[in-house]
Amino acid sequence: MMKKALTVILALLLLFAGAAAEEKDARISACPVLNHAFTVLEKGNPFTERYNRITGENVQARMEQGAPYFWGAQQGHLFAKEPEYVVLKAWQDSPAYYKAGVKYIYGFDCVGFVKWVWKETYGGEMPSRAFMFGNTDHQIRNTASGAGPLWDGAAETLVPGDLLLIDHSDGGHHMAIYAGTLRMYGYTAEEVPELAEEMDTPLVIHCTTNAQISDRFAVLIKNGLPKYRCATVTDGGVCVSLIVPDCEKVPGLVHQQNQDTRYYTLPDGTWLTVLSSDDVTEYCWYRPAPEPVQE
Repeated sequence: MMKKALTVILALLLLFAGAAAEEKDARISACPVLNHAFTVLEKGNPFTERYNRITGENVQARMEQGAPYFWGAQQGHLFAKEPEYVVLKAWQDSPAYYKAGVKYIYGFDCVGFVKWVWKETYGGEMPSRAFMFGNTDHQIRNTASGAGPLWDGAAETLVPGDLLLIDHSDGGHHMAIYAGTLRMYGYTAEEVPELAEEMDTPLVIHCTTNAQISDRFAVLIKNGLPKYRCATVTDGGVCVSLIVPDCEKVPGLVHQQNQDTRYYTLPDGTWLTVLSSDDVTEYCWYRPAPEPVQE
């Protein structure tokens, strides 16, 4: 009887240990790429706070409102007067909103953000888009791999810090960084019931359209330093988004500055915007090869 009881206890201990290991493995791990990328989210962003709590890191926002979107911005002018923002004229027109000669608060565009994170992490210039699309040695998944859409099962093969390159059907391009999944940041179906089926859907951090960020900068322009008053409001900035196959099913929708922002709402009120894959013609997930710069 004693031997049988000990066997049962041992089995239970092994079961609990396995469950604990599985839970541990499901959590986000410290990642040099995210350590830099998260510094340009706004202060108090829930993903930064959960990342710090789970990994033991101490990532802090460099700018109170995070980094705004600025069309064509691919340099580090954002930090020239940190923690204040810089106001500059746009030097080129965008297809939708930004106009050459109009003043905006300086930030990043999608490629500029990823380039900056790459340089901060690896200490060199990021390879060209054409090189990464052609270098299959470092591609984890791509359009031609037969792995399916860019979002389907991607989290099973990706690691945080992998890059996403997208071509859209309208001729546009986008870049983003894989940031993990909701489950990896400790979210549960009970906490965010409308996202219960998206616990393992890929999240990316990128610089993109986001009406909630636009609203924050509208307040900053109105109530902040006098030098901001001449600026036109941004239409987005650096944020974390969920990749979805069909944006029409996403409950939140705001039409702003000629573009739509579709989103879920997290418990603290932060919008989890979505990156739709329904108009993607080509994509690749690219894993950087260099070692991070030692700090």
